[in-house]
Amino acid sequence: MLSLLSLLLATSQPSLEHLSQSERSLLQAALAAQQAHSVLSVQYEACQSQRDYRQAGLPDLQLLRSAIEAKLQLPYQNFLFASRQAGDWQRLQPRDPLQAGSCDEFNRYRENLDQYELQLFALEIAEPLTSSLTANQTEAASAQQLLLLRGYLQRSSGVAIARVFDRSQLNAIEQANFLHPDYQSRYIFRLEQGWRSVMPVYMGMHSQFNEQDIGKQASEWLIFLDTQKQFIAARPLTEVSALLAELGPAEWTFDLNGNLIRK
Repeated sequence: MLSLLSLLLATSQPSLEHLSQSERSLLQAALAAQQAHSVLSVQYEACQSQRDYRQAGLPDLQLLRSAIEAKLQLPYQNFLFASRQAGDWQRLQPRDPLQAGSCDEFNRYRENLDQYELQLFALEIAEPLTSSLTANQTEAASAQQLLLLRGYLQRSSGVAIARVFDRSQLNAIEQANFLHPDYQSRYIFRLEQGWRSVMPVYMGMHSQFNEQDIGKQASEWLIFLDTQKQFIAARPLTEVSALLAELGPAEWTFDLNGNLIRK
């Protein structure tokens, strides 16, 4: 049976005909950087016990993810899916994709790392897209977005409305109780209300934003979590009004003191 995302692409594949040459070059850089990172990951995972590989390191995927989302105006999960499934995107993939080497081919790893950094640099200095990658008509885009959100909902064990919150307002005990020790960002989510499984009142965000960027982000989000409390997706609340109408009244909420109230 087709997944909802597969059905989405089967019925209306993202067209790139409306993009300018510079916008196509930006998308090509994003695809090449993603392909290079995937190749590096394969070799690094197999060879990280060797000192040369540990010293060289594996580039932070979060940096690439943030650049792709910022430049393409597209959630990273959607970018990955379209890059593997959409025909127009396949034609922009690197003609000579990089290949992972064996553990005794460290020079190849370094060469692939150089290529990755080159593509990431091209991505970072490019102007963001002004044209939609996923639809050309407003009504079609709205219908496809709702279909995508329903797919997230189908896979979710919990859905919630969350507000961006400054973790410095939590005391040390609260931070230890709610946040993973590896989470470093100043900003977190404070959950307000939700549906299905109850989530912690405080939790790390789906992406980490610095103080310069946080003002550009939405203040409220609709988040989708799987059974392991891992993010499936997060969408600004202003973009999910149709799904909120389908969800109806919240099934649980937190008051100002963080107490759970079931409805």
